[in-house]
Amino acid sequence: MVATQKQIGFLLNDGSMLTTSEVARRLGAHINSVRHWADIGLLPCYRIGVRKDRRFRSEDVAVFLGSPDKN
Repeated sequence: MVATQKQIGFLLNDGSMLTTSEVARRLGAHINSVRHWADIGLLPCYRIGVRKDRRFRSEDVAVFLGSPDKN
């Protein structure tokens, strides 16, 4: 497992966690690109649930873009 992928058993989603699709839309990228960036450690993600779905923090996406989060 890549160091930036954190597996968590319980997560309260207060709206700050984004799905892979939401991140792809924000970045204007293909969903598979977002998955690849997470897999190689460029974009930190959390793995949740039985299916190990990826979730991303808005702050991490903003850092990935190189600009502060505007929300």
